[in-house]
Parts: sequence; C-alpha cells; structure tokens
Amino acid sequence: MMDVQVREVRFDAGKPKICVPIVGKTFDEIIEQANEAKKVAEVIEWRADYYEDIFDDDQLNATLLALRDEIRNIPLIFNLRPVEAGGQLEISLNQYRHIYEFAVSSRAIDLADVEVSIIDQLSTTFIKWMQALDVRVMLSYYNFKETPEDAVILFRLNLMEHWGADIAKIVVFPKNEADVLRQMEIVMKAQTFVSLPVASVSLGRLGKLSQISGSLDGSCMTYGCLEGKPYDDAQIEAEKLVMMINELK
Repeated sequence: MMDVQVREVRFDAGKPKICVPIVGKTFDEIIEQANEAKKVAEVIEWRADYYEDIFDDDQLNATLLALRDEIRNIPLIFNLRPVEAGGQLEISLNQYRHIYEFAVSSRAIDLADVEVSIIDQLSTTFIKWMQALDVRVMLSYYNFKETPEDAVILFRLNLMEHWGADIAKIVVFPKNEADVLRQMEIVMKAQTFVSLPVASVSLGRLGKLSQISGSLDGSCMTYGCLEGKPYDDAQIEAEKLVMMINELK
C-alpha cells in the first residue's frame, strides 16, 4: 500500500488518522465546530451539503477561506454528499461539478471526497484537474443497506484505483457482527489488490468496532464526531476515540 502525504499527515496502514466532520448549517456554526474539531482532529472533513448557503459562490468562498484560516495546517476534506449518497442535498450534476471546481480553485481544501458512481459522468479529466491543483482525490463508495460480498467491494476498490483516486473510502452497513469482521478482513485483503490507502467505515452500533480497528486491519482513517453532533460515519465522540485508539498502540 502506498502512503499519501497531505500537509503533515501521512495516510498509511499504521495508526488510523482521526477525521472529525463539520456539519454546521451556517457560517457561524461551521467556524465554531472547526474551532472545537481542531483540538482533537488530525484531519477535518467539511460536509458542505449541510451548509445553507452552498449555492451562493460569495458565501461559499468566504466560508472556505475562513475555515482554512481557522484550522491552519490541518488537512481539510471537502465533501458535498448528494441525497442518493446519504447526504442532505438535492443537486444536479452541473451544480455538483461547479461547487467542486469552486472549492478546488479556492486553494482552501486539501482533499475532495467524490462519490465513485458519478465519476464516469465527470470523467477522469476532472480528477486529474483537481490533482493538478494539488488537491488529493478520495473516491467513495456508500451502501446504507448492507455489506456487499467481498468481490463487489474489491471490484469497487479496483475501480477507484483505475479512475486515479489517491485514497479509497468504503462505507457500508452491517447486518450482524460477521459483516463487521468481514469488512475488516476485506480491508486487509485490499492491500494486496490495490496500492492506494483505504479508509473503511462500518455503520451503526455494530460498526463502532471498525472505528477503532484501523491499526489492526489497515484502514488509514477513522471518523469521530464532535460532542453532541452525532454523525452516521462517526458515532463515537472524537475525544473518546483518541483514547481508545491510543490504547491499541
């Protein structure tokens, strides 16, 4: 598995990096959450689909720049998740592309999280354009109904590498404990199939084990939420997650 360096953070198969999502709806909420997140986060993700002014370029630019100023040198993931990918936003492909182009051009973000199922519509040229502006691309696969068969997930990972991703992300829903363990095993297997780092998330109460197991299965990143801000990908509070992961070192 290749390492990916973003600012001072290395995404590899060692101790998983702790990513804290920001889910504020207003400018003030976003900056307030960023102030809290930077106390514990190694990586910060802005879930921009929560932002009420996401379609206003001037407001978006101001927020991106203020967010970068607030978190300083912490890597920032920009994630605009449509409803069909578990997000908050009904959005056309043209709007989606425009907002990503705007965020990348702002030079405020370090990584762009893009849903893999729409890459064939956006083209590899879009990925290469973002990378040419020094933005790493994280391609993501979401399944909120089940944990698919191993072959399906490994195919998705190979597809992400084929499309030119820097990091792959798999988010699935387990129906039982065996699904969680199988997902962890898939991440371990993936290291022999693909060269890019993999961030793995198993959702729900059962999936909490996956949030702390990155040092065991090779997941490069895990998600921890802010206190009082529950989040599907991160059901363990970030401060508690830090302590749990450190116990496994």
